[in-house]
Amino acid sequence: MINQTHTNACLIAFFCLLGLGLFAQTAGTTYSRGIGKYPGAETENFSPLMTGVNPEWHNLALHRPAYHSSSYDYNLTAQLVTDGLIDQIEPTTYSGAASQVGQLPKNQRLYLVDHNPVTRLPVDGPEGWVEVSWQGPETFPEIDSLIFGFDVQGDAKSTGEWVIEMVGSPDGSHWHTLGKVTGKGIPGDTITPAFRYFLPGNHRVVPLRLTPAADLQYLRVRFEAPAVNHWNIGGLETFRQGNKVTLLTSSLFTSAWMDTGSPTEWLKIDLGDQATINQVILDWIERPDAVALQYSEDGSEWTSWKDIPAAATGNRDLVIVDRPLHTRYLRLLLTHQSRRPAILSEFQVMGTGGPAWQPKPMPEGQDHRMLLAGGNWKVQRAAQVTVSGAELANTGFEDGDWLTATVPGTVLTSFLNMGAIPDPDYGDNQLMLSESYFNSDFWYRNEFEVPQNFIRDRVFLQFKGINWKAEVYCNGVSIGHIAGAFTGPVFDVTDHIHPGTNALAVRIICNANPGGVKEQTAASPDLNGGVLGADNPTFHATIGWDWIPTIRGRDAGIWDDVLLFSTGPVTVETPFIHTTLPLPKVDEADVSVELTLVNHTNQFQQGVVKGKLGNIDFEQPFRLGPHEKSPFRFTPESFRQLHLRNPRLWWPNGYGDPNLYAVTLSCELTSGINSDAVQFKTGLRQMTYSQVEEGLRIFVNGQRFVPLGGNWGFSESMLRYRAREFDIAVRYHRDMHYTMIRNWVGMTGDDAFFEACDRYGIMIWQDFWLANPWDGPDPDDEPMFMANAQDFVHRIRNHPSIAFYCGRNEGNPPPTLNEDLHALVDNEHPGMLYFPHSAEGGVSGYGPYGAMPATFYFKYRATAKPHSELGMANIVSKESLDRMMPAEGQWPIGRMWGLHDFCDAGAQNGAAYQKLMEINFGPINHLDDWLSLAQFRNYEGYRAMYEAQSRNRMGLLIWMSHSAWPSFVWQTYDYYFEPTAAYFGVKKACEPLHIQWNAATDSIEVVNYCHPDINGLRVQAEIFDLTGKKLWNKEAIVDSKRDSRVIPFIAGQPKGLTSVYFIRLKLWEGEQVVSENFYWRGPVTDQPLGDNFMLRNAFDNDYSALRTLPKVPVERTEISRQKTSNEEVMDIRIKNTGNRPALMIRLNVVGEQSGEQILPVLYEDNYFSLMPGEEKVIRIKVKLEDARGETPLVKVSGFNAEEH
Repeated sequence: MINQTHTNACLIAFFCLLGLGLFAQTAGTTYSRGIGKYPGAETENFSPLMTGVNPEWHNLALHRPAYHSSSYDYNLTAQLVTDGLIDQIEPTTYSGAASQVGQLPKNQRLYLVDHNPVTRLPVDGPEGWVEVSWQGPETFPEIDSLIFGFDVQGDAKSTGEWVIEMVGSPDGSHWHTLGKVTGKGIPGDTITPAFRYFLPGNHRVVPLRLTPAADLQYLRVRFEAPAVNHWNIGGLETFRQGNKVTLLTSSLFTSAWMDTGSPTEWLKIDLGDQATINQVILDWIERPDAVALQYSEDGSEWTSWKDIPAAATGNRDLVIVDRPLHTRYLRLLLTHQSRRPAILSEFQVMGTGGPAWQPKPMPEGQDHRMLLAGGNWKVQRAAQVTVSGAELANTGFEDGDWLTATVPGTVLTSFLNMGAIPDPDYGDNQLMLSESYFNSDFWYRNEFEVPQNFIRDRVFLQFKGINWKAEVYCNGVSIGHIAGAFTGPVFDVTDHIHPGTNALAVRIICNANPGGVKEQTAASPDLNGGVLGADNPTFHATIGWDWIPTIRGRDAGIWDDVLLFSTGPVTVETPFIHTTLPLPKVDEADVSVELTLVNHTNQFQQGVVKGKLGNIDFEQPFRLGPHEKSPFRFTPESFRQLHLRNPRLWWPNGYGDPNLYAVTLSCELTSGINSDAVQFKTGLRQMTYSQVEEGLRIFVNGQRFVPLGGNWGFSESMLRYRAREFDIAVRYHRDMHYTMIRNWVGMTGDDAFFEACDRYGIMIWQDFWLANPWDGPDPDDEPMFMANAQDFVHRIRNHPSIAFYCGRNEGNPPPTLNEDLHALVDNEHPGMLYFPHSAEGGVSGYGPYGAMPATFYFKYRATAKPHSELGMANIVSKESLDRMMPAEGQWPIGRMWGLHDFCDAGAQNGAAYQKLMEINFGPINHLDDWLSLAQFRNYEGYRAMYEAQSRNRMGLLIWMSHSAWPSFVWQTYDYYFEPTAAYFGVKKACEPLHIQWNAATDSIEVVNYCHPDINGLRVQAEIFDLTGKKLWNKEAIVDSKRDSRVIPFIAGQPKGLTSVYFIRLKLWEGEQVVSENFYWRGPVTDQPLGDNFMLRNAFDNDYSALRTLPKVPVERTEISRQKTSNEEVMDIRIKNTGNRPALMIRLNVVGEQSGEQILPVLYEDNYFSLMPGEEKVIRIKVKLEDARGETPLVKVSGFNAEEH
């Protein structure tokens, strides 16, 4: 195998073929696909194409979205009645119970068996029990040992005897002892501090040796200890001969929907388009008492169609209609007289119509390079495949009943793009998807044509990213294995690829430790992470966090590009560009270039290895023996042209231009044939660091660098981002004056992300794939982890945006991994800093993560170290809320808000956010009012988090700046790329040269993060009352040096202040305002935000008087409109023509014809305020591809601005 960096040239050639990729749409003939549709660029979207109506008589319901009123668990969901599989045997279901509460609710049922010691069940008193059971045909696997985890409260001095006993039963009535252990005092042994970390200090484990027994369906652990008055049971870890045994029933699969047995239940199917229905077939495992069929045109208003009598024999209901029904939606209405759940295996709807699909054509290859995307890729659940991989990888294999796959794309993405499942991002649709269906291996296969002139000496096949593991077959032969989500192996397929039709088969192996489903509620987000961490490197976040739901299938699939390319006998691998500057001078640079040449033949090869850096050329001869692999270096000592005069250095955003050099490295044989070439862009810059342990200080090209930015927990929930989306997101970060993104736990692995950061000057804090120990265990396979790490460092090390590497989130890596990772960075990316812990040592962290008053941040989070995580909820607009969920879930705030991360408890602390809203504004009874007032909270909170850093200027990365799915928390723009008020609060606070008011001290401050020294600035501060009357004005002249804070004076307290008043600040350079700011202030209340240690001393302001302001007329005037080749630029004047302040004025770009919102949009400013008679000019930029053929129009609204 050869290194994946080789394939940059493949991608360059491919995007040239498509018309320069991102910029292919600038002619205005091709538009982006619409808001929230990812990938948004048609050139990057390889999902199947809907081609019209299917005229064939077929099962209209097959692989169509199904929805249910309830499901017993997360496995037996509506999805399974349209999957084409018919089961007749009752499914095996799981239940859990505890003596304190009895049967556990659905969202806590798995706590005992989810392999996560931090999901705990409380039991009061000295004794109790917990129980797990399987109901159905399956019995528990035999186990011979148990680890019982818990923490306790009690009398540590007690010497009373304790007992812990496991008993088993085949029926829940007849029990016998499997194992027992006793002792005195507090039971069990404390676990090691390294494992305990965030677990309570008294967390303990008790191992039990068990007598294996067959045919058990109930397991119960009884515990009694006189010294204990409270237990928190952390779970049961079961083993057989030292191997972990899972009791999760997601490892079992029955294709059926099972409801909860409520008196009335329903299940509906969306046929995708108008259809003509001739026949309905229902295959039951357990039939309800009564069944009726209904139909609908819109999925909301239903008309009764047929009552279905029970079949005379068997479990199949066959409904043949006399007159065909024309409709789109069908619904089953079920009635239960008993509480026994109904179980439906398959719902077939026979007829004509519904959508017809065809694959998107595979792009043509060029220059001996092919992107194997779109085309004939198919996917099938492995259990439905009965032949070997070698047989699948033969041309002509019949895969007509397989689903058309989206490649690149996850398995889940393929099912969504084919209309087989509801959109899991919308409403509560995630609960309609089956955990057990996607907890499976899947086969992909593809047949593709290779032109006669494609093949040179060698042919290589690269998978740039799969998850989790894979077996690969080509033309009937196994060609290798892949292990880990962040390696991009290249297979030599020279002996297997031939001109004409070729076949590939890839078995995607699902995670070994998927864990259980987390269902967030209005009350709780559940607990983060879990056992999936044992499989790292993988997409650990997909197990579910408090900001992302459990992703069914854990994003298994071929998530990145598959490339086929052909070269000469020698290839170029592992290139590395390294820059050294004579700091503090930056007018010269020494550049060294490293690469490896590999001879893939059994003959000697010689020629010249050539390089080009910008317009600088260099070369040296090479001679390689058979199958030799040899490093080559170009240094300034030997190649004086690599000593650059006045180099165009790469600088972070705000510090200079992010200049990039084009690099080509190639090898030419003595015959004159160009054997191989690698092309990429890099930047020349040097990183240095100081006070690494005390308070990390970072320097770029000798200039001190202040990291201001945010964490990216994940790019997109189903990994659907491509170059367009990364460009939008990182461009937004540049626009907010950000300088850094933290690639949290390393889960964004796309080349396009790193390229966008290079392009826009955003530095990257690069984590490795280790969440904190509370959120998941250490990886089971350290060699696999390190193989991925080495591959990934080689892949990203030429990106100038990499600032440093971090070993683990909020913890240290295991000692062996820590040592290996440190050595890896030192050896493979020399000059870069590695540190092990994201929140200790030279950096700080640990939040908090809920909304706090502005004063809190100035008092307690003006950190003396770069702070890695600090955040709060961020409420979206009504337009985005409508995209997130149906109207019935929007108000009052409740269950569906919880599913989208706005939970009362947890780190986001939605209860405190709502309390803060009430303190600020009084009772709020209407959704529109709540959303509007929340923008004050968004703006003030996000601005304050950054402005508080003025004291030390060590840097802040908020949790988070980017959202991976439709959420109410931890974002600056939302999932649909709409900037919220928080975005503009951040943009204000992170200005390189900035004026601000300190909420804790009342001081006016001029903060200079990275602006060159500047003298003679004029500071102006004004105070207005609620009516807009100016009551106070003060000015001062200051000088501002780079990396400094100046305090010219304290804000005044003039007479006649209303209860709520406004502070406006301006910083002038001559006659030009270079920074301005606006604050609303009110009396501090005596209501604390909550009763925990942090909230009981947190008091905020009463702004309720703002709600007495009348609506104000605001005039909008278009000053200019210019259209370039790819965007439209508008200058809009906004004037307050009323006699009261106009607050939180919101500009919103819509299509002139449709009135529909256009996104993304770059606003120079938004959510701003104007005093009576004042005006402001705002520049707005819209890409033509996103306007989708419409003329952009700017609508104006606001808290009290009249909408027009």
